[in-house]
Order: sequence, then structure tokens, then C-alpha cells
Amino acid sequence: MIEDGESRIRALGEAGIEVIVGNAASPNVLALANLASARVVLVAIPNAFEAGHVVETARAANPAVRILCRAHSDEEVAHLTQLGADAVIMGESEIARGMIERIDQPGSGETPAPEGAKPSNSI
Repeated sequence: MIEDGESRIRALGEAGIEVIVGNAASPNVLALANLASARVVLVAIPNAFEAGHVVETARAANPAVRILCRAHSDEEVAHLTQLGADAVIMGESEIARGMIERIDQPGSGETPAPEGAKPSNSI
């Protein structure tokens, strides 16, 4: 894992997870990740330009690697897909999808109504 946040680096190290310290958009740091033999690359960098650089570098180093990214807008989804990401997940879309999936599933994470309260069909 490549990480530059001090608290996350410490927590990952304590959990026994190998951490490459630095910014994944840096060519020197990214080179340490051995992309040529990776099976999957997860890109969770919030900056779409930097994330795009990682996608391009990973795809060039390993054409068969599966690349999964996060994005914050439809434009970022298109950008990362065009650069070679196999799948791009946008948080807002996943939240909306989860809400829609639960419409017909009473009791799946809903807050229980107070005893004696009548069910409400409104939002």
C-alpha cells in the first residue's frame, strides 16, 4: 500500500501491512510498488489529475492489471476510464444506489419507529 498520511501509515504498520511512504503520483514512489507483477491496483487518490497519472503508469507497466478507482464526479469517471481504469466508482452514485435498493426492504438499517407510532410513507 502507498500512503502519505502519518496516522494511516502508523495504523497500517501496527496492523502488519506493508506501507510504501509517499505520494503515489510520484514516479519514484510508484516505482516501488512493483506494478509489473500486480494483479489489482486500487486508486483512492482524491485528486483526479494525480489519480489519472497512477492509472496511466499502472496500465503502461502492466497491461493486464485490473485498475479500480474512486471519483467524485461524472467528469472524473470519464477521465479515469479514458486513461485505462477498468472500473470507477463514484461515492455519490453508490450511496444513491444503496438507498434505492433499500426502498422495498423494511428494517434494513432503518431506525425503528417509536412504539405506538403509525408508519409513514413520506420522506
